[in-house]
Amino acid sequence: MTDAAGNEQEFWDHRADAWERRADFLDRFSDAYGIPAMDALRLQPGERVLEIGCGPGTTAIELATRVAPDGEVIGVDISPAMLAAATRRAAAAGVTNINFLTADAQTGALGRDFDAAYSRFGVMFFADPVTAFANIRASLHPAGRFGYAVWGPLQDNPWMFVPVLAAGPVLKAELNLPGPNEPGPFSLAERDRLSTVLTQAGFVDITIEMVSGSRVITAATANDDLRAMAEIGPLSEAYGNADTATRQAAIDAILAAIEQYRDADGWRLPGAALTVLARRP
Repeated sequence: MTDAAGNEQEFWDHRADAWERRADFLDRFSDAYGIPAMDALRLQPGERVLEIGCGPGTTAIELATRVAPDGEVIGVDISPAMLAAATRRAAAAGVTNINFLTADAQTGALGRDFDAAYSRFGVMFFADPVTAFANIRASLHPAGRFGYAVWGPLQDNPWMFVPVLAAGPVLKAELNLPGPNEPGPFSLAERDRLSTVLTQAGFVDITIEMVSGSRVITAATANDDLRAMAEIGPLSEAYGNADTATRQAAIDAILAAIEQYRDADGWRLPGAALTVLARRP
């Protein structure tokens, strides 16, 4: 494993506990974008599916139900700690047609002859996305489909930048926004770059759709929801290292900042993602 991959593994291993505890929250906030990408694959019972960046396993379980009873899902993640969480979740759900594989999807051996590959916000962190997507393409059989969701442009996603800008100074967090072509949440936010990367990786029949939605924070669960966002987002390390009073001050700062998005039941923070479908020739 390269130093870069080792650093990436350490990064996600460190976050696995919070992601496991907050898996249901992640689904509630991400399904509006991830499910359309999954639907576009039109999975059928009996198909084999590769999931890239499966995290704590909730999407792998959904994929497995769609290809049951005879289909199979292989969930890949660079983090053994994430895969341990995914294994526990699948076992608790009684889902047996999933297996998990620790691998760097950019360069690692992923298997062969999959009918489809899928990812929900798991492909934006590759140092070399062309190489990574070509590796994913090689795992598919001819005419195999690749569907995934990535975040759209930063300015279309106040759900992320408004809380971060509000709480960052309170937590004394060092915020370094990656450049437009550097690994990070918005590295594939532009349609032209997405299309170019996929074409260079050998995919055809590329379709890209914008999906707009809102991350809803309800008044009844606001404090817990915002704590979850702090625990799993860009501020996770600073939030985890802060004392109780500072953490609450950060949450209070977020509440003040999102007031502009208040509605009758809570707050609706706008978000936008790109859902992508492509095919191996």
